[in-house]
Amino acid sequence: MFKGDYHTHTVFSDGKGTVLENAAAAKEKGLLEVAITDHGFNIPTMSYKKYLEAKDRCKEAEDALGIRVISGIEANLISLEGDIDVKEEELPSIDYLTMGFHKFAWFNGLKDFMKMYAVTYFNGLLSTSEKSVERNTQAMISAINRYPIRVITHINHSLKVDVHRVATACADKDIFIEINAKHLQDLDGQWEHLIKSGVRFIVNSDAHSPAEVGELSAAFDAAVEKGVEKDRIVNYYGE
Repeated sequence: MFKGDYHTHTVFSDGKGTVLENAAAAKEKGLLEVAITDHGFNIPTMSYKKYLEAKDRCKEAEDALGIRVISGIEANLISLEGDIDVKEEELPSIDYLTMGFHKFAWFNGLKDFMKMYAVTYFNGLLSTSEKSVERNTQAMISAINRYPIRVITHINHSLKVDVHRVATACADKDIFIEINAKHLQDLDGQWEHLIKSGVRFIVNSDAHSPAEVGELSAAFDAAVEKGVEKDRIVNYYGE
């Protein structure tokens, strides 16, 4: 039903399983591929050196299990200018670049913290201002235009954006919008905007343990129920 799960974490960042365990779980679920997308390099538990080690483990797991294991990163958006926590010279070694926003990632500067990060701690208590949404949207679109990103992860989670504008920017560059199995609530009220943008989608587990790898059906079913055509979900290949 699904070709692969392209958003999973391991012990190299904040996951509980090894690369081999995630790959074995993907194979057991009948997937042909799995991506290891540990966090970018502005969080305490991750670094470029660790990524290179994880990349070696991906090759070993692929050879051992006969399933494609893609070495990737879930980079963090860290500034209002659209910077991510991967340096230009590091990008060529990253096989699969995804990007999201995480409030635990180290920000670029004090201005970015005050205008971008601080407000996210009040989500759910206070509504995000139109000015903040505009800043966040511009930051994300700047990153989309600067970097070879393949997937925007859990859009509208924590960092609130104009979903239609971000999705349209992704559609223009054939970047996928993730339907994240753990963060479906962040798409409430946004499905029509996503569908109208023309963007293509990918369903992912955001697994932080091997048991969660390949758990994609709930996200897929929710998307279809909301009107997403199945052929716009790139890792779905039929019943």
